[in-house]
Amino acid sequence: MGISYIKKPSDHTMLGLWKMTESWPELMEMLDLSANDEQILNNKKKDIRKQEWLACRVLLKNMLQKDVEIGYHDDGKPFVKDLDLFLSMSHSGDFVSVYMDKKKSVGIDIQQLKPDISKGADFFLNEAEQIWADLENNVQLHTIWSAKEAVFKYAGNIDLDFKKHIITNPFSGNQNGQIEVKLLNENETETVQVQYENFENYVLTWTI
Repeated sequence: MGISYIKKPSDHTMLGLWKMTESWPELMEMLDLSANDEQILNNKKKDIRKQEWLACRVLLKNMLQKDVEIGYHDDGKPFVKDLDLFLSMSHSGDFVSVYMDKKKSVGIDIQQLKPDISKGADFFLNEAEQIWADLENNVQLHTIWSAKEAVFKYAGNIDLDFKKHIITNPFSGNQNGQIEVKLLNENETETVQVQYENFENYVLTWTI
């Protein structure tokens, strides 16, 4: 199937979604990989990891209309080599997503819905969130988790705790909308807006 969509949420951002129906060798044929990237790919043992890795790069190629190489900062955040762009990527189930911004850091996350996420709610919901969140609403819980993942990637601080440092404000609706998230990062509080979109049995979130 390939590209599900590529869209521009603003004049300085671009977001892409790719459904992986191709095998990893088929995806590889769509790219002109550098010797370094070929080595990285060869080091991946599982076919699904190769497929996800390649699909992100095929999607990015379609977004930028050229082959590019991705590097990683010390904090794990990806970047496009030789281009002044902020980049975030995510994968889950059959989909990969890529989000880039010309002006500021970004975060994106996609989650395939699972039936047992409520069992781990205490891991990522603080006391205030547990008051308003519906622990029987599977879509809402996945949306909260995904929003926190997106903000975690946006912040680029591996020491952040989902429960202590990334706090979602109450929101309503399960299909699409916005969530206000408080980010407590190095003794500073920042409010981050997160857009969410639910489709099939997936939730997609990205910082705006």
